[in-house]
Amino acid sequence: MTKIQAAKFSSYNRIVNFLFAYSVLFTGLVRLLKSATDFKAAFTALKVLLPSSTATKSSPATIIKNRDFANMIDSILSLANRAYLFAADTASETLLSTFQIEKSAFHSIPEVEQTILAQNVLTALNANSVALIAGYDITAAELTAAGAYIVVAQNLIASPSTIIGSNKTSNEEIDAAFKLVDSTILLLEKSIFGRFKSGVSAKLSVISNFDSAKKLRGLTKHTALLANIVNAANEPLLGVLIEIDINGLIKSATTNLLGIAELEKFIPGTYIVTYSCPGYVTQTIPTTFSLGDTHEVSIILLQVI
Repeated sequence: MTKIQAAKFSSYNRIVNFLFAYSVLFTGLVRLLKSATDFKAAFTALKVLLPSSTATKSSPATIIKNRDFANMIDSILSLANRAYLFAADTASETLLSTFQIEKSAFHSIPEVEQTILAQNVLTALNANSVALIAGYDITAAELTAAGAYIVVAQNLIASPSTIIGSNKTSNEEIDAAFKLVDSTILLLEKSIFGRFKSGVSAKLSVISNFDSAKKLRGLTKHTALLANIVNAANEPLLGVLIEIDINGLIKSATTNLLGIAELEKFIPGTYIVTYSCPGYVTQTIPTTFSLGDTHEVSIILLQVI
């Protein structure tokens, strides 16, 4: 695949996760569900074609991917084990089922489904974060880190297969398959925007998460930070101040109505990033930025008690 195709492939995986996360909300929305089904069918057809366009796999990239998937799995398992105690204490059959998870559950399914499984567990963790942090030895930083591991895993699913194939016909078929997937996303976007962007059913958090899922990453030519900030109820936070201390020079931005802020064009390196908002506990996170990469984070801010 080309670099653009690899970025698109990663965005397709994030859209799959988005659809899974909102499957309950979308129940009964006939045309929206058809758009979702059409997208997933086109994406599945694309994945069938991809092996014929890749000559070899990149061993270093595969090693990196395996490491990052291991980080995601270990983080989720660690949190789920502690959260299982909360599920037991509250006698929640749903949470008991969600948090009773073993490493073998990840290793027996494809990578895309691994990220969906991890996201499902994280969604349950975030929904109960106040109680988990108060009494079950879980920290907000750990929840944030787990979300970051999932994002990294999603983005790396395509990374070992970015070598351009030598079969011209196959590459032409893949180009057509990518165009088909893109066309289904356009209809999916119309379905989601038409229902949730305005009107009585407006839900801006859905729009924000969909925009974040479909945005292409890794194509920027400058170093950047993209932050998505939510509260414990997974609602976007407006007005969160994000500051990067770049060797004494502070670069800052404030989140918009969708809880999103972006800082661009600064020198790569490891810096202290601070996320603060009146009434919420400030988070300070050391973050490493690579040249030409957009570092994407999802941060949960908890209210001051």
